Amino acid sequence: MRRPNTAFQPVRIQQPTLVSSFSYDEQKRLHLDDRSKRYFHDPPTARNHNNDTKHAADLNYGFERYHEQPSAPPPVVEALASELLRTQVITWRGILTKLCTAWSCHPEAPPMFRDGFELNVMMLGDTLIMEEVPPSAYELAAQARTSKSQKQQRAAYYGYSFESYCTATKPYKMASSVLTEPHATSGATTPPGWGEDVNTNRQWCHIVKTRLGDTRIIIGGEVDCVESAATEASTARESVVELKTSIQPRNEQDQMRLHAKMLRIYMQSFLLGVQSIVLGFRDQKGTLLSHEHYRTMDLPRLVRGKPGQWNANDNLAFGAHTLHWLHQTVRSEMERWSFFVAGRLKQAEQSFLGHLPLPCVEDAELDYPVYRVSFQPPFGQVTLRYVPPEELQLDGRRANRCGLVPTEFYRWATMPMPTAAEVS
Repeated sequence: MRRPNTAFQPVRIQQPTLVSSFSYDEQKRLHLDDRSKRYFHDPPTARNHNNDTKHAADLNYGFERYHEQPSAPPPVVEALASELLRTQVITWRGILTKLCTAWSCHPEAPPMFRDGFELNVMMLGDTLIMEEVPPSAYELAAQARTSKSQKQQRAAYYGYSFESYCTATKPYKMASSVLTEPHATSGATTPPGWGEDVNTNRQWCHIVKTRLGDTRIIIGGEVDCVESAATEASTARESVVELKTSIQPRNEQDQMRLHAKMLRIYMQSFLLGVQSIVLGFRDQKGTLLSHEHYRTMDLPRLVRGKPGQWNANDNLAFGAHTLHWLHQTVRSEMERWSFFVAGRLKQAEQSFLGHLPLPCVEDAELDYPVYRVSFQPPFGQVTLRYVPPEELQLDGRRANRCGLVPTEFYRWATMPMPTAAEVS
């Protein structure tokens, strides 16, 4: 698919609706509950103390106890499987963000708009499943040999630290004495506002349904916290807060970078139905100078006509067009594949996913079509190619899987539906 020179027409967008939520605990174990839910409170900043940095949050706190965990999200179907049969696309928020922000990727764009992406996709029934391309075993070994500098590690840590200074396990009024005074945790005195030591395994995630153009989508994504006014049992959409950090702008170039960065912040929040953003501003040493509250819907207007500006409608329209193209193209490829291998496919007229004949589990484990989507410099086109099984297996995650999905899920999704006589 070639990238057009002019933007697509604006598309209709359905307000994301919360379907469900789930949690990952400290050991990255999945729980279908809200145990990792957190509540927002304002962090201590220099601005709140007459610009006295002595009372501001030090984002370096806890760094020596921090161990970076692998950041790649788990395969999408493990967490979102129950929603698979209701939609045309199922994916993580970060992937959909990449598709939408890709419109701003071009050779003349600011450096932060030149990322590109590679994704794995497969189709099961009429549902397109998408995941980021995991690193191969060779790439993981190379990453282990090439460690990040401490400066890079601290820069990444500051965002997690800001989240800890802004969140608590209980609503603010129930935790206020802990948040406003130094307190002891595991024998150590922690600074005012500090919630808990950083553990990137622990996440609270929402599943939402939405529509981008003509495509129905189920999206999963991590949410940082909710307003403390919300009750502990509430997951009201209007109360969800996204937390971000940035260096305090010192000149026009810094301001341009911030405005450009807001595109990704906006898409991450908008696509998951997050209506409120809190942005913390720090100095080079990690001192939290101030924080600002934004409504997600206000960000496009905030950057309009300024250096680093972007157009949200253009990016959303490009994302919608790309999704539609991917869905149609992969569907056509699947129909062609089904025709050539029809001799060894089981008939599936009575299966849940019966619009195409599907292979039995044994055959699907050996060779179920997976495709690689790529958008790379000079960003002239989005490409799609078939990924041979031997290439797909390089990441070491393909045991007991049919394409991108677990074998047991594939078995469940393709089992024949019971007849009326069996139901009665």
